[in-house]
Amino acid sequence: MSTTIVCLLLTTIVWQSFDSPTDTILPKQHLKAGALLYSAKSKTNSSTGIFRLSMQTDGNLVQFPASAPTSTPYAYYTSNTPGSGNNVTLNLDVDGHLYLLNNTGFTIHNFTNGAIDEGKSYLVRLDVDGILRLYSYSLKNNGNWSVEWSSSRNKCVPFGLCGFNSYCVTKDLEAECKCLPGFEFITPGDQTSGCGRNMVANFCKSENENFTYIMEELPYTRWENVAYMTWSSSDKEECNKACLEDCNCEAAIFTDGSCRK
Repeated sequence: MSTTIVCLLLTTIVWQSFDSPTDTILPKQHLKAGALLYSAKSKTNSSTGIFRLSMQTDGNLVQFPASAPTSTPYAYYTSNTPGSGNNVTLNLDVDGHLYLLNNTGFTIHNFTNGAIDEGKSYLVRLDVDGILRLYSYSLKNNGNWSVEWSSSRNKCVPFGLCGFNSYCVTKDLEAECKCLPGFEFITPGDQTSGCGRNMVANFCKSENENFTYIMEELPYTRWENVAYMTWSSSDKEECNKACLEDCNCEAAIFTDGSCRK
């Protein structure tokens, strides 16, 4: 059974908890157009975390890092339903049916179809790791929570999971953050804290003539395109050389004949 807290002014409802979800949607609850869900900071800390879910006013359900602008390059999940109306809502029924509904009562997108099972209860949550999941709870026997649907099976999909100067890899289906070469975690044990240098970097015109800079390769990784210079390059070695000869260059990305630094 779901419970809502209602604030009354005389006989007029001025606020109710079902209209202001934080990270969770319960059966018969909906996320209105323009409303947001925010992930918790951790499993033991319910303060605002680093991911948000937006029921946009164009009818698109989109996930972003909480600190990022609400523009397409920063979205890591979308329902691909823009232009579906101004008052589309995300809804969860008691049978686990999760769907988008427009203001005429038409279902524009089904995430799940639902199933009649009186022995289960459901909820949707934007989890700490940035993934939206539909959970079912079995009321039979001792009961347990199971994932019925998720916005992604790849736990490295959410942008910003690992913090600055780090990247995400999957190991046994779990997300693992790694620091760039020459960096270490700012807060040991906290993979989301990002990474800082583990040495003092002597950039241009180092007085130590015996010190040689090298380029270390990180294949099969995806980086945000914030380059200050882009040009055509014949091969990877040429791109590496251009970065080593540039006092302002700390990293370079070579892909499809293009070098960015």
